Amino acid sequence: MYEVKRASESGGWTALDFPGVELKVLHTDASTGATVVLTRLAPGATIPRHRHTAADETVYVIEGDFIEDGESFGCGSFFAGRAGTDHGPHTSTNGCIVLTCFSAPLDFVLAD
Repeated sequence: MYEVKRASESGGWTALDFPGVELKVLHTDASTGATVVLTRLAPGATIPRHRHTAADETVYVIEGDFIEDGESFGCGSFFAGRAGTDHGPHTSTNGCIVLTCFSAPLDFVLAD
């Protein structure tokens, strides 16, 4: 039996500091800070190049087109990066939703 169960309609989206970008936290492990989120980018929205200092990150494209550093990827695309690795910018032409897992507490540091 799963310890955490969450229906798709539960919880809401939170707007981030980047226009057209929203986040929905699905789960945070209280002991490690590991977090699973959905990120929704509206058409043309951008998340600037950045890194996470403590968390390794995996990303899976659920719907739409996810553009990573100028290269477009569709549904089913997968990405993985270690803590401290610069990535992005992320954008979308038609909008997208991605599932992201962070191995430690989430922080966001803009790249130089």
